[in-house]
Amino acid sequence: NGKAGLMNIVSDIDFTINDHAYVMELKKPFKDKVNLDYFIIRYQRDFLDFVSSKDSNGTFSKEIAQNYEIELVSIEDQNSFMVEYNKKQRIVNKINNSILDINKQIEKITEINSQTKKFLISELFKVISGKRIVQREVYNNPGTLPIVSAQIDNSFWYASKEWLSTFNKNGKSLIFNQPCISWVCVGRAGTMFYRNFEFYLTDNAGVLLPKSNKINLKWFIATYQEKIRDLRQGDRQRQSTMFTEHMANIEVEIPVKENGEIDIDLQNEIYAEYKRLSDIKEKLQLIIDRYSLYLSITLNCR
Repeated sequence: NGKAGLMNIVSDIDFTINDHAYVMELKKPFKDKVNLDYFIIRYQRDFLDFVSSKDSNGTFSKEIAQNYEIELVSIEDQNSFMVEYNKKQRIVNKINNSILDINKQIEKITEINSQTKKFLISELFKVISGKRIVQREVYNNPGTLPIVSAQIDNSFWYASKEWLSTFNKNGKSLIFNQPCISWVCVGRAGTMFYRNFEFYLTDNAGVLLPKSNKINLKWFIATYQEKIRDLRQGDRQRQSTMFTEHMANIEVEIPVKENGEIDIDLQNEIYAEYKRLSDIKEKLQLIIDRYSLYLSITLNCR
């Protein structure tokens, strides 16, 4: 129980266990036929599937594990795989360390160390929420206009612009067609996205429309995403909220020049460096993903 199903190798020491753990010891005919490192890599995911639940109360089914059938490839193939795996893993570890260094640099550059002025978000942006529409109505009014909601994977419903134009809030259209920031009001509340296309806004999302051209929207997201997300209300693991009044009254610090004017040039400079580092980080992550895919395919083919 606890971290149920996780396997580790214990060797070269005497030990005992309590009732929170099990031991698997190779039988004599198989002592020279199984590479334990290979076994863990090959079957760890399967063993985790034996667990009764995925939270801290999960328990491991010894009976299912005992009767689970595995495929045993030759020890030569197991050892060969481990040589290749360890080589790739060393590379992945180095790349992960590089990503950690980049994250530290990103955190450093997004810290505002210059002269700043405090603003409420409502002073910098028009803070707007949308209006509910139901999925059945969307299907009955097909079209090509994206509908922005609480989705965080940037997947959209699409519907007729003519139909969506019939909806308004306080007499104002809910179709937006200027660079702006949308945020999630319910669910992963506070998660922000840069939008530079025409869309309709539902009631479980909000929009920040800049009141001037003195805010680099991408810089704002890069600098304040985590800080704003940390201010969300409710259960942060499941269904947190951040509605318009809450968002509007969040205080942020914006870099300013000596004369007190908002410093858009510094924002642009910071975001350019942030983007450069983020692009490097993305390329490194792609390398890790390719190595992981290679090892997964190789493992499954054995």
